[in-house]
Amino acid sequence: MTGFRLRLTGPQGQRYALGEPIEVYDDATLIGRVHSVTVSADGMEVLAENFLTVNFAEFRSAGLPRLVLAEVVNFIIESFPAIHTIGLELSRDIEGYEGREAMLAGARTEILQSIGAQGVMVTPKPVAGRAGHFAVTGVWHYDRQSLALLSSTLAAQRAAYQASRKPADPPPRPPRGFGRGFRK
Repeated sequence: MTGFRLRLTGPQGQRYALGEPIEVYDDATLIGRVHSVTVSADGMEVLAENFLTVNFAEFRSAGLPRLVLAEVVNFIIESFPAIHTIGLELSRDIEGYEGREAMLAGARTEILQSIGAQGVMVTPKPVAGRAGHFAVTGVWHYDRQSLALLSSTLAAQRAAYQASRKPADPPPRPPRGFGRGFRK
């Protein structure tokens, strides 16, 4: 698990340029994407929104949305030292959550807070044909507390995801001769 990292790139696995969408890969498998990355005029702030993860139940159960978000923030701050503030907006995929929007908003709020985002808010974001659509937003600042939370979350989520990817150990082999009849 030490050293495990997802690979983040520009579109179609190309080298990333700030302002392009970010793609997140596990080996050759695309597992997530940030569709919109907007850079401020002074080049010190970024707004990342429209996060998507693949819709595989095992990826979701392994905490992939939290891992992808933490990896993206870490990627931006490691690759672009001038960036000191990252605005984050989680606002997609409410389909199938009818009546459970508050639960989804709470989960998204907790994800943002776990990496050190501040000022987390849930606000309506109307989308035609989708009642109850909302956005959860927060701002990640490059400071000691946010770095510590991001680092802690990254370590825990990388370990959990890596553990979920390992095949289960095969059952132990029965003792030699087990199941054979006794000879007289």
